[in-house]
Amino acid sequence: MKKHSQHPISIANNIVLIPGFMCDAFLWEMMLPDLQELGSIHFADLNYGDSIDAMALRIIPELPPSCILVGFSLGGYVARRIALLAPEKINKLILLNTSARATTQEEIDRNQQQIKMLKVFPYKGQTITALKRGLHPDNADNTALLTLMQNMSLALGREVFIRQLSIVREDGHADFEKIFCPALVVASRQDQMRSLIEAENIAAALPHPTYRILDQCGHMSPLEKPKELANLLRSFITS
Repeated sequence: MKKHSQHPISIANNIVLIPGFMCDAFLWEMMLPDLQELGSIHFADLNYGDSIDAMALRIIPELPPSCILVGFSLGGYVARRIALLAPEKINKLILLNTSARATTQEEIDRNQQQIKMLKVFPYKGQTITALKRGLHPDNADNTALLTLMQNMSLALGREVFIRQLSIVREDGHADFEKIFCPALVVASRQDQMRSLIEAENIAAALPHPTYRILDQCGHMSPLEKPKELANLLRSFITS
């Protein structure tokens, strides 16, 4: 796990950031100036592990003794399992643009088809169509965002792509009733990949939830609305 080297205003909080599918630490780059003011920043990754639990169990030993855990999208699935398996290490849980629903058979079939294609064609990162689906329609032609997303995908490479695409996610709603730390759930109103209902189901299952919605934002909230998202995190972390 990487630790950000800058000196935050407050060192009382250890904030651990878990990215999403085919994302790395650059996902958080535009939020870092604000996050640094809230605590010491640590970057986790999802580069290894063939299941949600395997990813969680790999990260847990690297966590600070006490931390605020932030999981985006796929990282939210992993953060949920960490909070269940190692509750003594988690002060607060923050879930961004994520879900707890199981992978559908249709999604499994589609993912397996993509994996088969990679045996024939070279890996060139995620398709532009897939990347655009992660953005609000107003950002669908935002070259800077698309390039950043594609660069993360290319940097992580073919093996990570196949590994993450192969993960079958099990329904995790029952986990949330056992997670007693304060939790923030953030959804985006125009998210084409995760619905508001999925976020509402998470919030409804948590004992101590705070639920917020970002307007005019697609799935990639840390890139599309970094300032607004950082303000939501600041309010929750400092409350």
